[in-house]
Amino acid sequence: MCFVIFSASLSGCIQDDDDSDEESDIDLMVYYDTTSGTIQENIQNGNSITLNGVELTFNYAYTKSNSGVLTTFYYDPGDGSSRTEVNANETGEITYTYLTHGLFTATLGALDDADNDESMTLTIRIDKATQWGDSQTTDPDTMNIDTTPDCDCSSPSQIQIDSNVENPSNGLGGIGSGPVTVTWHLNSSTITRESPPEQLGDGQDATWIHNEVGPSAEIWTLEVGLNHNEEQVTISHTVSITYIADESSPNPMPTTQNPES
Repeated sequence: MCFVIFSASLSGCIQDDDDSDEESDIDLMVYYDTTSGTIQENIQNGNSITLNGVELTFNYAYTKSNSGVLTTFYYDPGDGSSRTEVNANETGEITYTYLTHGLFTATLGALDDADNDESMTLTIRIDKATQWGDSQTTDPDTMNIDTTPDCDCSSPSQIQIDSNVENPSNGLGGIGSGPVTVTWHLNSSTITRESPPEQLGDGQDATWIHNEVGPSAEIWTLEVGLNHNEEQVTISHTVSITYIADESSPNPMPTTQNPES
């Protein structure tokens, strides 16, 4: 007796991570264009200007039940928020916006009126980039960088820093028109990083680029130290919190797909 084992990959036919020999009463088919993104935050002079989350959309419209009528589609984002549910008779789409960073395990599923529940899991990667500014200051504020993920998952893979300090030109001369020496400091509870000092003449600027690999999950601080408080400077930090690219692959809807296929 000969047994032949084969597998077929059908676009859009997604099962969860648990292999089972039992055929489900619900054929869960979900399409999604992306499983990752970057939150964009803008903080200027201590004020939060914008916070744009990552919006992800999941299309359940081609999910079918073999033993009942579909009643509910749901999405559990894995970030501690409540599960999102929609009436399957009204819509086949769920959109969710992530506002915190992490490597999330999300659960997608469907229910029918025969009490069948079929689900699958995806890994969602959400990074965060912050534009932070402090203008015309002689006493720069400290930027807090919270690397704690909003999930039961690994810490970020990197903190990426691209910072610029400018000593604006003062055409009038006199006080506030001389050089200033700046030094960047990145600190955690156990680690201190310090840039070489940079002397900035009137109208000059300098940049510090630093990647902190494998940062601990806590609040880090980024500070700019000045050698005196007689010169105003303008500071612009771009700080990214990034995770290892371990998200699930996208499953975009085929252009030839239709409900009858």
